[in-house]
Amino acid sequence: MMNQVHIGVDIGGTNTAIGLFDQELALRAKRSFATSLPHYPGKTDRPIPFLDELAERIFRLVGEHAPGAKLAAVGMGVPGRVDPVNGIALAASNLAWANVPVAAEMSERLGVPVYIDNDVRIFMLGEAMAGAAKGSGSVIGVTLGTGMAAAVMVDGKMWEGHRGFAGELGHDQVPGYHARCNCGGYGCLETIASATGIARLGAEAAANGRIPFLHSPDGRITARDVYLAAMAGDSAAADIFRFVGATLGSKLTTAVYLLNPEMIIVGGGAAAAGELLLGPLREAIYGKYRFEVKPAVVAAALGDSAGLYGGVHYAIGRGSE
Repeated sequence: MMNQVHIGVDIGGTNTAIGLFDQELALRAKRSFATSLPHYPGKTDRPIPFLDELAERIFRLVGEHAPGAKLAAVGMGVPGRVDPVNGIALAASNLAWANVPVAAEMSERLGVPVYIDNDVRIFMLGEAMAGAAKGSGSVIGVTLGTGMAAAVMVDGKMWEGHRGFAGELGHDQVPGYHARCNCGGYGCLETIASATGIARLGAEAAANGRIPFLHSPDGRITARDVYLAAMAGDSAAADIFRFVGATLGSKLTTAVYLLNPEMIIVGGGAAAAGELLLGPLREAIYGKYRFEVKPAVVAAALGDSAGLYGGVHYAIGRGSE
């Protein structure tokens, strides 16, 4: 019988995950659902349908797995630029959110304190508290999902930057590439190094006849379709992962020289490709980084639960301030 529970939430451009944690911060149940964006691509500061659905699903999860328990607090990871002090999602291009007072809106619905931060910092916190980065001091975390971003932990502390915008590596441009990004720019790294980018590259290759066996039941090619084609032996599909890994590795090498991290942790949906992606990423960094001791390049240990663990630990930490 659980007397008190915490909720962690990981909002993504495609799916949103919710995790219920007991008093010992063990994950007892989790659910995911499609992130509803009826306003997209038009920007909004009040995504009411989504916030209403999220609150309803949180109440349902608690009712199903911890009936009678008190909900203590909620911690949430939100993509894009975030003001964690005031709980505002300033700009989330893959959600088309602008200046959304997420913490206040959700706190009003749930009747408990709600705390938010950038989703990749929340991911990194989860891996630092219970995953691959546990016990490490300096780490770079990267998530490859609908978009792509990074987080940096230095000497055990999260680096937020001057205005909290540190880690937006996904919007650094790749010379010679011109795909339109949801931020409004062209050739951003996340148009290549993300699940969305992999799907786009796969669709382009299929349209050009270079991946004849790449197909999807509904005609819409996903990153998983490209992965399955590569695992089936399709060299053009494998080349896409090599290109993505090498491109991301080239960008990260500069950060490795600057920060000298112990490790680089890769999470997000595209990380499920494992060594198909991590191998080329590792090779790109190790080929350019000249010092003898090189950072480990590993997949997130907590998988798609990292953001849930991070959200709960973040909420508890903020609540104790």
